[in-house]
Amino acid sequence: MTSKKEMAEMLRQSVETNNKLTKHIEALWGEIGEKQSKIYELNYEISELKEEKKDSSKKEDLIESAQFQKEWLENYNHSKVDN
Repeated sequence: MTSKKEMAEMLRQSVETNNKLTKHIEALWGEIGEKQSKIYELNYEISELKEEKKDSSKKEDLIESAQFQKEWLENYNHSKVDN
């Protein structure tokens, strides 16, 4: 059997180990929180870039449409072109 002194030492070591593990777990949760925040920020940035791409595509479509209309008017209806 173990003596009271040995039991007390084992208990002290267990408490010390538990304290270290608790601090480590807290640090890991902090790291997880930081990574979750980064993921949220990146997802937001992705959604913003997708929206910008949509707007850009719409502008390109309008430009192409205007260019087609201008070319059509220049080639088929000379009297309506103001150049």
